[in-house]
Amino acid sequence: MNTAWLQLPDALDQARLPMPPATADFLQVAQLANLVTSLFWGNNDFYVSPENQLAGATAREDLRTHFAVAREADRIIGYAALSLPFDPAAPGSGTEPSAQPHTAEVLIEVHPDFRRRGVGSALLREAEAEAVRRGRTVMQSWTDNALLDPAAVGSGPVFTTGTSLQTGLTPVVPPRDQNQDDAGPVALRRQAPDAAFAAAHGYELAQLEWTSVLDLREAAGAALRAESASTAVADHGYELVGWEGACPAEDAESYAQLLGRMAAEAPAGAVERAHEAWDVSRLRAEERARERMGLTMVTSAVRDRATGRLVGHSDVETFADLPQAAYQGNTLVHPEHRGRGLALLLKAVNVSRLLRRQPEAVRLYTWNADENRAILRANGELGFVPAATHPAWQKRL
Repeated sequence: MNTAWLQLPDALDQARLPMPPATADFLQVAQLANLVTSLFWGNNDFYVSPENQLAGATAREDLRTHFAVAREADRIIGYAALSLPFDPAAPGSGTEPSAQPHTAEVLIEVHPDFRRRGVGSALLREAEAEAVRRGRTVMQSWTDNALLDPAAVGSGPVFTTGTSLQTGLTPVVPPRDQNQDDAGPVALRRQAPDAAFAAAHGYELAQLEWTSVLDLREAAGAALRAESASTAVADHGYELVGWEGACPAEDAESYAQLLGRMAAEAPAGAVERAHEAWDVSRLRAEERARERMGLTMVTSAVRDRATGRLVGHSDVETFADLPQAAYQGNTLVHPEHRGRGLALLLKAVNVSRLLRRQPEAVRLYTWNADENRAILRANGELGFVPAATHPAWQKRL
């Protein structure tokens, strides 16, 4: 087994034979990524096409991703994805982005038939050394820890041909009631592969999130009831607005400010955050990157009639090649406008809009910090079911 860093192709040239080595290597990485997620979830809801995976690694100005791979003969049996956040360069400056001084993110994936052989450890060492070389001092990683409710995602083994693992790919733990304010912390399954690997390499739990799933086949009624019961718009001088894709020009500046506030205010536990400065230029760059990744954002927002500015928003991400699934993005209400039911209203409106836009959708996924009780309660009112735990790990290099 040997490890090396990939040279990412400019494009996936699959028509040429023999296939260019950079294309062939990245296709193996993409296939391995999809194998691992399908085995955990029991479905293909997190499938990402090789083209979209390449765009995700290269399209954004504020994040660069590099891949180290482990090979046995000509086969890639594992990879480390090292993501480095940056501050985008000033528009028109002609300069490279300026590096954030301290954080990096890593994802380690190993083919099931090659685990417990030191492959993941070797890849992590490569990623940590590269992060240090690039001036980063804190490494972070988010993992899927344990399924709480396999039935919520229709879990069943898929893509298992040629692997030695047929069942029991993830431990299952009983869910707790998300609506109980006095409930204790979510139980992290410490014996799960991700937690055991993190502990063995000096990573500490920095935060624990829920992954929850809404069955969209039964969601219309709850969403409509939440919309109908809300008096926030009528009683407090707001206007509901929405769009798909790029934000309209008249709202771009206040929407960018909300995104910057989300980056600063979302519950983070002990996760160290890099500063994020948002303006219209960065928003437009993010929208261009989403388009390259095949991602369409469905956004609902509320405008304060008194000021004409957006004061809350909720986003849902959709992909054309995954019609059965959608993914909740940010939901944020400005602190001066909280306590009026706007978050629940925005999420409910987005569910209704998603059902009209994508009637074949079956599941909507969301990720929320365990300490974010208000959003967890809103999720419960709409019918979201906790399906998995999603810990954040952190290590000072």
